[in-house]
Amino acid sequence: MDNRTRKIPQNSEKTLTQEDADKLYPNKEIKSPEPEQYFADSAAKKEQNIENTAKPNKQTPKKTSNTAENFSAKTAVEDKSSKPAKSANTHTSTENIRKPDNAKIKEELNITQNSETAHSVESASKRQEIASAKTASGNAQNPAPVFDIPPAVNKAVLVFVFDDAGLNPANVKRYTALPFPVTIAVLPKLSHSRECAEITRASGNEVILHQPMQAVNLKVNPGPGAILPEMSTFEIASVLKENLSEIGPVKGLNNHEGSLITQDVIKIGTVLDVADEVGIFFLDSRTTAETKAPQAALERGMQIYERDVFIDDVITRRVMLSEICRGINIANKKGAAIMIGHVDKSVGILPALLADLYPHLVKNGYRFSTISNSPVKTQ
Repeated sequence: MDNRTRKIPQNSEKTLTQEDADKLYPNKEIKSPEPEQYFADSAAKKEQNIENTAKPNKQTPKKTSNTAENFSAKTAVEDKSSKPAKSANTHTSTENIRKPDNAKIKEELNITQNSETAHSVESASKRQEIASAKTASGNAQNPAPVFDIPPAVNKAVLVFVFDDAGLNPANVKRYTALPFPVTIAVLPKLSHSRECAEITRASGNEVILHQPMQAVNLKVNPGPGAILPEMSTFEIASVLKENLSEIGPVKGLNNHEGSLITQDVIKIGTVLDVADEVGIFFLDSRTTAETKAPQAALERGMQIYERDVFIDDVITRRVMLSEICRGINIANKKGAAIMIGHVDKSVGILPALLADLYPHLVKNGYRFSTISNSPVKTQ
């Protein structure tokens, strides 16, 4: 063999001659593989590695340290070396494995079940508490109404009158269903005038004629069956008797609008004459401070009733309650008060408000009456 220089495989940077090799390894000849053979062997090794990677189920050498199995095995070895050695019988003999304690397992199971039951009961209790709190909160947001009502003086009497019936019988029933006596004033010649009067009488409450009369404002139409300023006394009496016949029998009448007619002592005097003739009372609604009804009554030696409060000029619960309280104060001063509301105008609020007030008024000693049974008239 020639003495040419050859490189040792595995990429070593040092060159080794045959002479050097003889010194290091006597009687051995260092042979370097031919380049073609070297590269062929490398390619074969790479192909073998690829084949091993593609077949994970094929048993691989245990030398690799990057697999989970090797890591676990290594960890187990380390744990063994760091912990004291145990007796061989504790883990090698199956006969020495401790048998499960069935009684203890049953006890633990019962404890768990009891704990879950207790938790369920506690949860139900908490849900009940939350529901109760929500109910209390709802009641707090919608509390029962509280009214500051003074005690009645000498059993003061409250009289409630509801005008303008004749259009809606269902609304009339809202008032006749109240737990105290009321007076319903029915307009003549409307679509349900007779029916509203009959409903009121059937309920045991009082019916009166709500007689239309011309107002000072001539643009205001008082409605059918009205007493007009150009009418004679005879015509006034005729219209009035016709209306009484339609609505009657009635206990009395009051004026609808009528500020112009009630200012005329002759015309309102004619109305009083008819009322006296047929034996019914007259209630002055006092739509004007200039009314001559008290004067005409005095001239005839008659007693008439007068309105004290209009409840629903402003249709809000707060204002209507304020007006009712004003009527209560009047009743405590003179023994009775007549308060007028309107059947259709305030039906969405007034009946419920009066129903709320009723038990408080009774508790404080107030009495309720219709107009005809009211103790106070003009002198």
